[in-house]
Amino acid sequence: MWMKRWRSGGNKGGGEEIKEEEEEEEEEEEEEEEEGFKGQSNNKQKRERNRVQASFLALLLAEEEDDLNNALCQLKLHKNNKKESFRPAKRERPLHADSLQCYDGNEMVIKTEEPVLKRRRKYGRSAKDFLQKGGMMAFYNLIDFHTHFGMTRSQVEELITELQPYYHYERGSKLPLENVILASLWVLASQESYRAIAERFKTSKSVVCTSLHNFCSLVSRNLENHITWPSGVTMRSTVKGFMDAGFPGTVGVMGAYRVAIGKPKDVDEPDAYMNDKTIYCTTLLAVCDDKHRFTYVNIGHPGTLDDADVFRRCELYEAFKNDPLSLLPLEFNQEGTMYNYHILGDTGFPLSEHVMTPYEDRGCLTPKQTEYNRRHLAAMIVISRSVGMLKGRFNRLKLLHMQHLGQCSVAIKACCILHNLCSETAEPDMFEFDDDDMSLPSQTLANLQENQEGAEKRDAIADSFL
Repeated sequence: MWMKRWRSGGNKGGGEEIKEEEEEEEEEEEEEEEEGFKGQSNNKQKRERNRVQASFLALLLAEEEDDLNNALCQLKLHKNNKKESFRPAKRERPLHADSLQCYDGNEMVIKTEEPVLKRRRKYGRSAKDFLQKGGMMAFYNLIDFHTHFGMTRSQVEELITELQPYYHYERGSKLPLENVILASLWVLASQESYRAIAERFKTSKSVVCTSLHNFCSLVSRNLENHITWPSGVTMRSTVKGFMDAGFPGTVGVMGAYRVAIGKPKDVDEPDAYMNDKTIYCTTLLAVCDDKHRFTYVNIGHPGTLDDADVFRRCELYEAFKNDPLSLLPLEFNQEGTMYNYHILGDTGFPLSEHVMTPYEDRGCLTPKQTEYNRRHLAAMIVISRSVGMLKGRFNRLKLLHMQHLGQCSVAIKACCILHNLCSETAEPDMFEFDDDDMSLPSQTLANLQENQEGAEKRDAIADSFL
């Protein structure tokens, strides 16, 4: 519009206004350009300022790190100097004179250093030194020792000496033999829980269990020679001992007893080991001499079996049947007739010429038979006392909590071996007598097959009493 007006020579005032507007627009554009230049310069200044500040901070951090490293080096150097200042000076070994030697016709003494003595091995102590100087036994006096461990100090020392050659100790991989023996004896001699025993010996429950199994295996495998059948002079001494007690031709007495255990996990039918009292148990068949020492043990048969079945399943029965002279010599003379020696058993065992049992009392026994039964019963007390002392010494046998029947059998055998080892030195009444022997129920003679040779031999012995 304004172009037309200008060309047509219209209103002059309108043209001047247009020029002023153009000038103002140009001035605004110039101001905007100047402001843009100023903003760019301000941004450059800010970036330059930030870069300078970052460089300054990096310089300060580097100086602080250098100062810290220098301080650590000075501290380390100070500690080393302090240690060296307090370290005692080594004493020079005194020189001693060796033998005289000749040098150009003159005797000359040669001075050498004194030979260095080897240090004593840390684990080279004897069993007696260990028990007297400390270890786990520092808290117990001589009076209480046997009540806690089932053995006296001298017996434990002897046991350590006997087991030492069979125990290969490696430091860091096994416990010392003394620790294994003492912890295991405490377990066997008490009914205390494994956890409480572990706390007492400052170890773990698993270590106590492992030590017990290792100890029982070590004893039953290497010290089984302490349970031997009598022979030679020992057999004649045993026969004389029973003869003095009133029963002739006897080399031992036999009995079967239950040992309560946990439910066995390594048998096909664990319920076969449960008795009428709903207690899992295994059978200990044992023969002992007149001095309460075990001469034969058989362990592991179910507790529900009676005496006769247990006896027929053991190797002693097979030996009596196939080769009796190897165990029972033909040296017993009764009224001009030679018999084999024999062992005694209660009415639950089958009568034979090798096993003498009492007459069944039906109210019509003769005086000779009554006297025979009286003497037989007096001799049978030996096996009851032996098992009673065994359980009185090792209270764990009253209830043996182990997962496997094999472990229970090994532990019971080990206790029988330790019982024999202690019987050689200890008095029989040192420990409480446990009369709760859990003997197996006796079977009447009517249910057993009669043995004619055994009956004749028993009658001959009864006739000699009156």
